Amino acid sequence: MIADLAAVLLFAAQAAPAADPHWPAPTFDSVAPEIPDMPRPAVLIVSKTNGYRHDSIEQAVPAIEALAAARGWSSYATENAAVLNPASLAKFDVIVFANASGDLYTPEQRAAFQAWIAKGGGFVGLHSAGDDSHPAWFARMRGNGKFIGHPGGGDQFQAADLTVTDRSHPATAHLPARWRWTDEYYSWDAPPAADTHILASLDETTLRLEPKYRMGAGHALIWWRCEGRARIFYSALGHRAEAWSDPAHLKMVDGAIGWAARQAGEGCD
Repeated sequence: MIADLAAVLLFAAQAAPAADPHWPAPTFDSVAPEIPDMPRPAVLIVSKTNGYRHDSIEQAVPAIEALAAARGWSSYATENAAVLNPASLAKFDVIVFANASGDLYTPEQRAAFQAWIAKGGGFVGLHSAGDDSHPAWFARMRGNGKFIGHPGGGDQFQAADLTVTDRSHPATAHLPARWRWTDEYYSWDAPPAADTHILASLDETTLRLEPKYRMGAGHALIWWRCEGRARIFYSALGHRAEAWSDPAHLKMVDGAIGWAARQAGEGCD
């Protein structure tokens, strides 16, 4: 009898589909991490995934920590959304979503995050901060339309030209007017809102793109906007691990963080 039961359990274990690490079960955190006292400026790096989980998070988080350290800034990285509470958020100048995805928040965490933004906090959203897993209020803060997808199969990652339309911003000052880049290119059902400032757009003539993913000249990939006094920055780049060792991309992210933290650039006064 015991042998029969063991055989059934073994069969069930073998027959059960393996959990997909790219689609972890959503979780909601209730106990906040203990944040040490840190010199300012300080960067909070959030990589929690209640949606699709990118493998490159393993490279992105230490790369962003290194950018902060090179500036002489503090940083704290976490996948615990309970860090979004008034006492913890008061210790930071900028929040970076490093491929964070999904609706991460309890009502209290959402309220704390929104209150921090309303007081003028800086935010940098990277790659999957632009997908459709985020709640509607977050997408409005980000400043563009509904995510509709990206090329798949052999066309998922393509080299294409980005047209850098504004090279006066700290994030793009080092980039050429046309920047050749390889990534997974997102599309949305509408261009960024009228109050956004577009820094770089995808030249759709330089890659294979199905008609449903075409946005024309409005295919922005990097932009900023103001949410009241808060500086909000978004870049759709950064899916691949290679992005997080690329000097041009890292300098762009570094410039975005410096701008969001009010240490460089203009806007949102």
